[in-house]
Amino acid sequence: MAHKSEDLIIEALDIHKSFGDLQILKGISLQVRRGEVVVLIGASGSGKTTFIRCINLLEDIQSGRIRVNGQSMGYRERADGSLVRDSERNIARQRRDIGMVFQRFNLFAHMTALENIIEAPIHVLGVAREAALNQGRELLARVGLADKAEHYPSMLSGGQQQRVAIARALAMKPKAMLFDEPTSALDPETVGEVLQVMKELAEDGMTMVVVTHEMGFAREVADRVVVLDQGELIEQGPPEQIFSRPSHPRTQAFLSRVL
Repeated sequence: MAHKSEDLIIEALDIHKSFGDLQILKGISLQVRRGEVVVLIGASGSGKTTFIRCINLLEDIQSGRIRVNGQSMGYRERADGSLVRDSERNIARQRRDIGMVFQRFNLFAHMTALENIIEAPIHVLGVAREAALNQGRELLARVGLADKAEHYPSMLSGGQQQRVAIARALAMKPKAMLFDEPTSALDPETVGEVLQVMKELAEDGMTMVVVTHEMGFAREVADRVVVLDQGELIEQGPPEQIFSRPSHPRTQAFLSRVL
């Protein structure tokens, strides 16, 4: 089926990223369409987390282009073709379109769950406090924590904190959500509750890019699975194809270790 260009939510073109002499990303290109769930898999150190941090401008890139919703993200091009980082103010504005959920929940310890969620809509988007509170309560209900509005992070399990973090990201009404191994820091018994919320988001049509080691989630929820290896995108396709008939030897080797 033909896709219209306005269906493209995230477009990364030939992304190169190095830390010193170490090349982490070696020319990765990826397009993510509206409502698509793309899951990135690969061995530790393959560049998955660095790549999604580049999309959200948490890491600088050496070369390449990133567009979100058709807008070039984070950089202006000089006459000689080199990239200059945009102003922090512009970057902050662009980041609003992308929700990000990290391994660690990064909640404000001195604020309740509800206060964590309403902070950015009030101070960044200028939402009226009453409207923000109503939306915050709705989002807590959506992630199954309606009864935890007045709880501080220290009173919540890791899985509950991560669900508050998801609600906090959703409060900014992002065009897309990035998840960086959202369950890797959790106790095994709370992993399922976070994956369930992510699954429901996918069913609601949220555009999502997910870095995860949870192969069951990738198989069940992804529209497309993307395999990274040593900073390169080596293979991508529907979950059925990647998990049952991977074509690249390095994909086969990786899956034989984790499945």
